[in-house]
Amino acid sequence: MTTYLLPDCHPFGHEIHRSFDEFGPLQVFDDGNKRYLSFGTADEQSCQLKQQPLQLQHDYLRAMLAVTCQLPGAELQPGHATVLGLGGGLLAAKLWQLLPAWQIQAVELRPAVVRIARQYFALPRDTRLQVEVDSAQHFVNQAVARQQSTGLLFSDLYLADGLSAEQQQQEFLQQCGRYVSDDGWLVLNLWKEHKAEGHILQQLQHDFSTVLQATTHDGNWLIWASRRPAREKQAARQQCKQLQPQLGFNPWSYAKQFYRHRS
Repeated sequence: MTTYLLPDCHPFGHEIHRSFDEFGPLQVFDDGNKRYLSFGTADEQSCQLKQQPLQLQHDYLRAMLAVTCQLPGAELQPGHATVLGLGGGLLAAKLWQLLPAWQIQAVELRPAVVRIARQYFALPRDTRLQVEVDSAQHFVNQAVARQQSTGLLFSDLYLADGLSAEQQQQEFLQQCGRYVSDDGWLVLNLWKEHKAEGHILQQLQHDFSTVLQATTHDGNWLIWASRRPAREKQAARQQCKQLQPQLGFNPWSYAKQFYRHRS
């Protein structure tokens, strides 16, 4: 039996929830202004502004969502997006709000995380936002076997000790490539240390004709990949300007970084 030593005091504020599953602790903290999800470490898995719960707080999430500058008018057309790794559900919830004609599918390994996202982070209960408890690899494999596809695939797979090894595996990346539609985009969240693992970019460049990357101030390494060319810089910038009121931040401040590192 594993014993977890959790501090009585925490920099995230007052603890309002603590539970355990086979993967370890799950804690929710509230400092009066923000709410945090933690997997028993000093790192926050999710951060939500209580007064504006759908306003993304982390730079890496904003950089991931800025990929919508590649989809002009997408909010008006039916589509499908998949989020691998739920956390507090903030990315899935923002997609649900931003793309009202889209079906949003979230996949989470831990049932307890799903319960916490709904109870403490107000994950919307709506027919357009479905949550499935499954491993990311199994879910994607099944989707590919059923010849399903998705227009946006976000992979953000983290455990208490860091990035899930699943997200770095060649087979997983290959299957993600098969699951993304021909005009869709794959978005990966990794750490900058993984840049040295050349197989990740090699696999993506094999499966996609467009691979864009950027690194956040916090050290997240983000990749956008597609079989279609990226929009021209000026067109993407204009799309970001149109999206800014709905997003609640300036997406071009994140999207422009991807245009500096074309692969």
